[in-house]
Amino acid sequence: MKNMTVSVLPGLLALLLAACGGGGGGGGGSTDRPDQADPPEPGATGLSGKITAPNGETPIPGVTVYYDGTGTGLSLPAPRSAQTGCAAPPPGSGPWGCTDQHGFFVLELGELDPAPDTLPLAFFKGKWAGQASADGLGDYIGALPFPADAASGAPRIAVVTGVYDQIEEVLIHLGMTSNPGTGSVALTRSMPVAGQHTHPHTHRKDAQPRTAMAMTEGYDICDMPGVCQEPDWLGSETFDLYIGSRQYGGIGEDYPDLETLFTPTAGGQLPLMDYDILYVNCDAPPPYDVLNWENTLAQFVSQGGLLYVTDLSSEWVTQPFYSYVSQNFMVDGVDGDRVQVTDSALRDWLRAMPCGNGNACVDNNGRFWLTGYGDDVLTPDDPAVTPLVTDLSGDRVLTLRFPHGDNAGQVFFSTFHTADGFYGSSGRTAEERMLEYLFYAD
Repeated sequence: MKNMTVSVLPGLLALLLAACGGGGGGGGGSTDRPDQADPPEPGATGLSGKITAPNGETPIPGVTVYYDGTGTGLSLPAPRSAQTGCAAPPPGSGPWGCTDQHGFFVLELGELDPAPDTLPLAFFKGKWAGQASADGLGDYIGALPFPADAASGAPRIAVVTGVYDQIEEVLIHLGMTSNPGTGSVALTRSMPVAGQHTHPHTHRKDAQPRTAMAMTEGYDICDMPGVCQEPDWLGSETFDLYIGSRQYGGIGEDYPDLETLFTPTAGGQLPLMDYDILYVNCDAPPPYDVLNWENTLAQFVSQGGLLYVTDLSSEWVTQPFYSYVSQNFMVDGVDGDRVQVTDSALRDWLRAMPCGNGNACVDNNGRFWLTGYGDDVLTPDDPAVTPLVTDLSGDRVLTLRFPHGDNAGQVFFSTFHTADGFYGSSGRTAEERMLEYLFYAD
């Protein structure tokens, strides 16, 4: 590799990037611009705004927004009785509303006499919560971001690193960082060691974390200047990283292994139970050496946790939740590399979002071309499983969700991948946008 010319690099990268699945047409399936909407006019006795991710940009639909002040001296209309698309606020709350696919909401507050200096607002969706204040009525108050840290209302998130997927990059793009000035997409992509990416899966009880860019036979891609570098956000993340199968160089060695989540502390507590969300990136091996890890993970979801899993980590779903889904490996790819979004709320939101080609992420029929997908898909075996994205025939479910337990716990699985600098430098892919949406699911 020391004598390898630069011209060889693009072809090598393309080969390696394709290791976990297909290609397609730029991560969008539309030729028209995203659906747009102007901020709603609130009227003289109301106010309007927009709820976003912590980055202040990505709109979040289905958020409950309500007046969080007292009723003293206020002439407030009764709360609307037919809100749709979001959960009701706490009993006794003032007027409330739901955000649409653009993140917009309108609250009608009636006459305020005397008018307070500020109007307290609260908003929430699923595990996310935030607070804000407005200066007066009759105004569009702009974007109200969800907080990025758990102390202010964000969920407690644990991310298990993987080789082929980088949800941590998506979270940074969503603003989950203590330093908003960071967030450039890493120029690295973990590569598989030859012979390790095979099907059917085997239990790799001796799996060890790989380096950020694994050596392939005859080549060391890190020898190319400017290719192998750590992301500039590393250390600023407001979520917790656990090492599955991707290391972030020397700094990555300071992060705990994924088994730590399932190992009781000195006080007998399981660290996993301290989190609201667990995300398992593609190709992160399950903690096979931990006794009853499947029961522990099922308990985490049963008590209200959210579990997100992608592609080659499907055993994190099929083993603890075997009554809901079964394995269905994708041996022949996706016909035409085009897929169908079957969930109407997700489809409406993707129509309003721009993707890497600058157009809407899906077309009018809710379809998009694939940029990157994997090999693992799951077959629903229980009516509680909701398909979100399928192939065009509808026979193969590519993204799904299902509840487990009585405390709003849920499992999300997708064969889709995040992009890295090679795919995502010009904007999000449709697959990444979908994962952004699911992170705010309730």
